[in-house]
Amino acid sequence: MNKLIFLLPLLAACGKTPPAPEPVRPVKVMVVGSQAMTAQQTFPGEVRAVHESPLAFRVGGKIAECRAELGATVKAGQVLARLEAADYQLGAQAGAAGVAEAQSAQTLAAAELARYRALREKGFVSAAVLEQKQAASEAATARLTALQSSRELQTRQLNYTELVADRDGVLTADECQPGQVVAAGQTVGKLAQGAAREIEIHLPEAARPFFNRQAVFEVRGNALPGRLYHGKLRELAAAADPASRTFSARISLLDADPALQLGMSASVTVATSGGETGLRLPLAAVLSYDQHPQVWKVDAANTVHAVPVTLAGIVGNEVRIAAGLQTGEQVVVAGANLLREGQSVRPQP
Repeated sequence: MNKLIFLLPLLAACGKTPPAPEPVRPVKVMVVGSQAMTAQQTFPGEVRAVHESPLAFRVGGKIAECRAELGATVKAGQVLARLEAADYQLGAQAGAAGVAEAQSAQTLAAAELARYRALREKGFVSAAVLEQKQAASEAATARLTALQSSRELQTRQLNYTELVADRDGVLTADECQPGQVVAAGQTVGKLAQGAAREIEIHLPEAARPFFNRQAVFEVRGNALPGRLYHGKLRELAAAADPASRTFSARISLLDADPALQLGMSASVTVATSGGETGLRLPLAAVLSYDQHPQVWKVDAANTVHAVPVTLAGIVGNEVRIAAGLQTGEQVVVAGANLLREGQSVRPQP
């Protein structure tokens, strides 16, 4: 009986089947090679005028009338809006009255000075008295000059209650509302001048340095299928917008036509070539462990090993490799997230 109990574990052990060998996992690989840093990116944009200026009153007040609508074609000298001018009219009237009073005082002081000069020549008044009259005449003249300047300013402010177009153009923004109280310099509209057109786009932070090196732009109007325009970079913002964290850029069109209307949507394709060469991999080839990027390198025995890499940026759907790989090495580019260190794989191109 004891012998039987001793043999039972041995018989049970003999009945266990050995674990099946781990299957060789097929993966897609590519050979790392040095290639020119060229790529294409497309950005949405909007057709804008090259010359576009904000419209604003030069004085503050309450808007009494708006005379132009969005999209209207206006001529130089045309009145676009008016402020309530009653306060400025009262100021101008008071200024005119002050100037008239000062003119009378200055005329009287000048006549008094002339009379005392004649008396001084005959010895009837002292030099000190004459000097007092001289000072009074100069003070009256200075006060008249100051009031005339003040009246001129008040007259100008009265004229500034009318918002006048300083040149021909098209009203591309209209924020004028009757009854609205505005401050001096507050924008109430925008005026586009001339026929020159450009495209405004907004670049993400990662695309800005890449965008600086480009030289070729292709522009397509979303409402104009089959039409292709060419442009060049005219302006690139030095600082990002604090809300969107994007950089504004303007692309001047070299061959714009009347079909491109202000405000239309467009797409700008940028073909870049910085004249550099480097290593690039698909985004799917790079994994991140503890915020450290790495790739799976395949050795001569078709075994994978994790290799840390240093990234130099993202271009489209590819990532630029600054360090960690050499030209000619095989890297897994599909199925990388299913692998483990030392696993055998079956490479497929």
